[in-house]
Amino acid sequence: MAQNSPITRFDGRAIPQAIVSGPRSRSRLANELDNLGAKRVLIVASPTLNASTPFVAQAREALEDRFGLMFDKVEPNTPLRSISEGVESLRPHQFDAVVSIGGGATHDMAKALAVGLPSGRSIVDFVSRFEPPSTFISPNVEVEPLPVVTIPSTFSAADVVGGGAVTDTEHGKKLIFVHSKLTPSTVILDGEIAATTPMRVLAASGMNAVHHCLEAYYSKGAQFVTDAFALTALRELLSALPAIAATNGKDVAAIQTALNATALSGLTYGNSWLGIGHSVCHSLGGRYGLSHGAANAVMVRHSLRFNFEAAKPRLAVAARAVGVSSDADNDRAANALVDAIDALARTLGTPTQLRSIGLPADQFERIAEDVMGDPQTYWNPRRADSNEVAEWLKSAW
Repeated sequence: MAQNSPITRFDGRAIPQAIVSGPRSRSRLANELDNLGAKRVLIVASPTLNASTPFVAQAREALEDRFGLMFDKVEPNTPLRSISEGVESLRPHQFDAVVSIGGGATHDMAKALAVGLPSGRSIVDFVSRFEPPSTFISPNVEVEPLPVVTIPSTFSAADVVGGGAVTDTEHGKKLIFVHSKLTPSTVILDGEIAATTPMRVLAASGMNAVHHCLEAYYSKGAQFVTDAFALTALRELLSALPAIAATNGKDVAAIQTALNATALSGLTYGNSWLGIGHSVCHSLGGRYGLSHGAANAVMVRHSLRFNFEAAKPRLAVAARAVGVSSDADNDRAANALVDAIDALARTLGTPTQLRSIGLPADQFERIAEDVMGDPQTYWNPRRADSNEVAEWLKSAW
């Protein structure tokens, strides 16, 4: 039996060197930069966070004479154009570290700048792709990026992974980059910062974190280390997110728990990849400019149903592990997990259909074409053709 088991490889380089967690942990920023030997630092910040909270200013003050420049020209879905403009404007300056404060797009921008500034290389050089039916291409680029310290304000998990997404707006395509060298050096998880984020954003990004756990757990790349991360994260999220909703995003302790769980969800998919549900979300962001969090909030429910038969044994194990079922029957246990995710969506008030987040009708074939070339599709447990994907998307609309 053991001879037929797959051989897996967990990449310890895809884990940040340090994860500092707790309310007010932002006070450790200067110490963590000391540990990295950073002398001149670029801050990349969410423009909203910069304008409406004191946290970015506090970070700047904490850096003292190490502060170099502030860059807050971060756009949703991280267009390649804005990355190029950022590299061009910052190139005359010298930095030896990047601090990013905000949501997923902010951290993706920080990683792209961390590649481009010291090397002149584009983040596109790190992009992976899938060529159906079974070819997965992941480049190995010899570049030493600047170290990145991340401070998240949402539950995107972009702050812990050596990957992310950028958008080729000219072709309406989201590009997925993954490389262990892009893993942030240090992550600071401060619940007080996330508690200033609007509840609707926290709710959608929370469902994204849940989607990470589920797709990574039944991904073809799942392994025993990532299984432990995924199940722990999912159990904590199913408890913390309703508590956050009950206080309209003001329960800092629950937010801290969710931040910690989200970090685990990122460590899960950073080492196991995801699935076709995230491929759909990439198309929705790249082609239509829709929110990645909102897209995931919709697609997590539909992904479970699309992959139900292929993933049923794994979903049943997950249902028992996180406490939503004790039934020995796999079908009933797996269905209990689907019901639990539906109930969570109702509690959080997140959208459940694609039409409700602004997707026009009759786009299903175009999105299906995008999905078939997305690298996450390679790792999905159920193989499907573009016609099946298009029909599935109609039911999600």
